[in-house]
Amino acid sequence: MSSSSASLASARHHPAGIFAIIAGAGLFGTTAYFGRVLPEFGMAAPAVTFFRFALTALVLAPFLVVRGPRRTATLWGIAGGATIALGWIGYVVALRSLPVAEVAVLFMTYPLFAIAFAALLFGERPGTRGALAAVLIVAAALVGTPIVSFGGAATAILFGLTTPAAYGFLLNVIAHRLGALPPLAATGSVSLGAVLGVAPLLVQLPPAEILPLEPAALVTIAVMAIASALLPQLLYVTFAPRLGAVSTAIAGSAELPTMFLIGWLAFGEPLTLAHGAAACLIMTAIAITPQRPPATRMHAPLGEAPEDAGPDR
Repeated sequence: MSSSSASLASARHHPAGIFAIIAGAGLFGTTAYFGRVLPEFGMAAPAVTFFRFALTALVLAPFLVVRGPRRTATLWGIAGGATIALGWIGYVVALRSLPVAEVAVLFMTYPLFAIAFAALLFGERPGTRGALAAVLIVAAALVGTPIVSFGGAATAILFGLTTPAAYGFLLNVIAHRLGALPPLAATGSVSLGAVLGVAPLLVQLPPAEILPLEPAALVTIAVMAIASALLPQLLYVTFAPRLGAVSTAIAGSAELPTMFLIGWLAFGEPLTLAHGAAACLIMTAIAITPQRPPATRMHAPLGEAPEDAGPDR
């Protein structure tokens, strides 16, 4: 079967995958709200990151696969989680200096990082349609918030770029390594990695910057942990292995219009025609994104190796 025929077949057999990733991306987009609000309670960026993932790591710890041939996949998940946690610290730092829309634009460069990691680490090529979709994403970023508007906030921009780089790597880990694990085990490994990756940074913080005791802050932390971490991660680890890193990256671009709306509704930042044009380009990219058929039979029962999975899965 040719690659184009395989893509069409995958789209027919897994039409829910794209919609699930879009829903997950919308939930991930809510991190802009929490990343802006929680530091106003006095929380440091590492603490915000820690509590975003801590609940998921705790709840899903019993599902971790720590023995047998799939233990390597768990280690990949931990590595990917640690990477995205450190990248998300940069996201929170960038939100202190830049409008939500501009941080969203920076984040939306992640499909390029995902494509680069897919090609360099796993030999996955985007194809013509995937490359065109990536170009549309970049165009949307430039249209939505022209780069000249960043002004002299070079440090904030650099911090903001750590997040798409880390996320591009994590998408590849999910798509190419975590398919050997059941969704709960895969999500738990990523969340555990995030907690372990950021925990050493908490040691040097005063208690008030780690966990404020205001009831409003505690409720916000709980909602963040569920809405921006647990639920969207479950969607991604379930469907990303079926779609591939490139398709997942493009479909996940629905996060951009979500962040535009959050900046407008929650923080009174202007929503312009340029933002609308960027959102239209994003949706066009999603529409033309090719699908990759799953390379393995996903989520074999615990204790059994997934069919056709190599020894490094």
